[in-house]
Amino acid sequence: MSGEQVENEWKTITEDFQKIEKIHDEYVQKMRQMTSIQGNAQKALKHHSYLMKNFRDSIKKTQNKSDLSQEEIEKIDKIRQEVEVSNFKLRDMEAELPAQNNGFYLNLILGSNLNVSLLTKSERFKYKQEYEEFKWRITILITVLTSISYLWPFRVLDSILCFLMVWYYCTLTIRESVLRVNGSKIKGWWLTHHYLSCAVPGMVLTWKDGQCYQEFRPLFMCFVVYISLVQLAQNQYQSGCLRRLHALGQGHQMDITVEGFTSWQFKGLTFLLPFLMSGYIFQLVLSFKLFGWISEEKCEGLWQVWALAVLLGIIAAGNIITTSFVCLKKFKTTPSYTHIRTLTRKYSSRHRFGGGAGAQNQPEGERSRSGTGNASKEHEQ
Repeated sequence: MSGEQVENEWKTITEDFQKIEKIHDEYVQKMRQMTSIQGNAQKALKHHSYLMKNFRDSIKKTQNKSDLSQEEIEKIDKIRQEVEVSNFKLRDMEAELPAQNNGFYLNLILGSNLNVSLLTKSERFKYKQEYEEFKWRITILITVLTSISYLWPFRVLDSILCFLMVWYYCTLTIRESVLRVNGSKIKGWWLTHHYLSCAVPGMVLTWKDGQCYQEFRPLFMCFVVYISLVQLAQNQYQSGCLRRLHALGQGHQMDITVEGFTSWQFKGLTFLLPFLMSGYIFQLVLSFKLFGWISEEKCEGLWQVWALAVLLGIIAAGNIITTSFVCLKKFKTTPSYTHIRTLTRKYSSRHRFGGGAGAQNQPEGERSRSGTGNASKEHEQ
């Protein structure tokens, strides 16, 4: 290659670099503008939220007045409806802006200066999908590794499994905190469940090998395999439910699958509920078994026994109570519950008035005797 050709090629590269510089300068300028606009939008939303809060307080004070006319009451009701619509729009606007606070947990782990907000809905949905894939892959890995460890009882394999489970649950808590910052409504017991679950394999990992550990080991392995298989089936089922809810516009885009039973699962079959409850009862049995071992000589001096007994008991009780409340709350919205309540009220009213409308047409003496006879028959039954 001649010197002239080298010079011409360098000129071409220089021109291309100048184009890159222009694009980069434009990018930096737009980023600064976007950051400035974001700051202004957050300030404006914060100020508007303050005004709305004061306005709602004013509405409450006005409604408490007793000298309001019907026309004024109707005007206030109309304004309240408009306020609700405005609040929905305000929440949508806030969802498009970076969160101002990552929360205590993320600030403790990542630092308070790192912004974990994802700016677009597509980025948030991709992160949520990656979270679901992560849970699916690691749960399969835990199932396979637990099966291998059960068949070949080496403490090294047990330690690797416990390390994997500790890392998995710790990672879940971080990812779920990021999802919460980006609009996912992860709350209640199932978030606490992951924090507590981090400690369980950690305690098993530090448990000294011996007769007590060897007796607990197969039970723990069976529990992990069972609950992992149920979670895999549940993940597939819940993913299908969420896709259907998203398609019908009845579910939030950032809703995720959880280890427990949630109300939106009633949109389809509830065949997984018995398997879930069986897993929770299995966990409760493990807790009671460990409590029984505390005073035995083989487990003497092992703090892991009573600590695991307490922790497994708390987790199992929380799972059972939360799932039961969800089922009961959802059952109260079903037509069957409404029908049962209607029949109960109808029977109670008839019983209270001594047989209903037919009894009202009887003479007073006969009605009294009839009511007494009915009560006696019911008592005999």
